[in-house]
Amino acid sequence: MLISYYKQFVMLNLLILSSFGISNAMAETRVNTSRDMYASQQIASARQMPVMIMFAAEECPYCEILESEVLRPMLISGDYGGKVLIRKFMIDHEGKIRDFDGKMIDSSDFPGRYNVFVTPTLVFLGYDGRELAEMIIGVNTLELFAGRVDDALLESLNTLRHTNLTYLEQHQDISPADPSATTTLSRAHVGD
Repeated sequence: MLISYYKQFVMLNLLILSSFGISNAMAETRVNTSRDMYASQQIASARQMPVMIMFAAEECPYCEILESEVLRPMLISGDYGGKVLIRKFMIDHEGKIRDFDGKMIDSSDFPGRYNVFVTPTLVFLGYDGRELAEMIIGVNTLELFAGRVDDALLESLNTLRHTNLTYLEQHQDISPADPSATTTLSRAHVGD
């Protein structure tokens, strides 16, 4: 009898300690804020994945909910590391940013390009900054929200694949069997 109480005590303590570890990981994991879309484009292009940008604002409680309840768990899970590059853009931060093509632009012009007027808004972009899937505006039912994000990511990945295959077909000098084709493709496609 004493042994079973001891086992229960040990299991309870392990459970409590592991929950602190999960809480600490959640607290330490942040969605990277980006003002350099060109750097994000370079990473996404090299990894052949879309860029998901959360447009957020300082005084936006729904932005915090989206980040803590959906985006941070996506990062922590590790399931999305090879599927999407997740970034945050603060619309109320002034100054210049580096655009997808490497040029400096006014930060206030960037959200307008995607018709973002409400925070939070998620946009799903290709390496060149073109939209790949329908944006998600605001946060509604959290239980359904993650599914909407997954659907948009799947659509984005399919659009990227289709675009890449179309590009390969148009440029017969690039062989899909060539291991450097994806690198050549991503660099060539960005210049189109």
